[in-house]
Amino acid sequence: MQKTAGTLPPELRILSYLFFVLSLFFFPHPIYFIVLFILLIFCLSRFPLLILKAGWIPISIFLFFTFISNAVNQHGRILYIAGPVLITYEGLFLACMRSARILLMIGGVKFLMATTSHASIINAMARLFAPFERVGIPVKDFFHIMALTLQCFPLLQDTITAQYRLKLSEVNNGTIWNKTRLLAMFLLPLFVDTIRSPEVFFKQSEIDEKKL
Repeated sequence: MQKTAGTLPPELRILSYLFFVLSLFFFPHPIYFIVLFILLIFCLSRFPLLILKAGWIPISIFLFFTFISNAVNQHGRILYIAGPVLITYEGLFLACMRSARILLMIGGVKFLMATTSHASIINAMARLFAPFERVGIPVKDFFHIMALTLQCFPLLQDTITAQYRLKLSEVNNGTIWNKTRLLAMFLLPLFVDTIRSPEVFFKQSEIDEKKL
């Protein structure tokens, strides 16, 4: 899916998100969170459901443990007690607020990533942190490596998938154990070769694209 053009430059979008995150800590009020949640749902409703539900399983697990860890064994007015488990009104309120804060931060990131390409975000961050070059911090090199890493991920995924399917077709017994062993047998050498000579990996990917 092509990123929407938008009206704000990437630098202002990143700064807007940082201001959004800081506001969640400086104004921890339920009404403020509810208003932001409604606005965020309205903004995210413009995008396909496939983009929005990406990563929802680990996000849900993380939010669940965040809520439980903050809701249990907190001081305050007791609502429920069973053995070592203590649930208070203040604990539930704290758990709801912290879980909502994390959910809003994740939703803000999804909106930012859905409206701005990875390359634009990296280039914008490089320009924002460019003044640190004057004090000897290699900002440009860092973000250049980050851009190459993000570029490498899809290529690496395609290579792993193609090689795995090729190797799997050569195995007669397709049990889970054999598949796991097969995956481990060629993953490690592939990662080592990529780390040692990443330029060879990119050249091979360019050759494959020209053949298509």
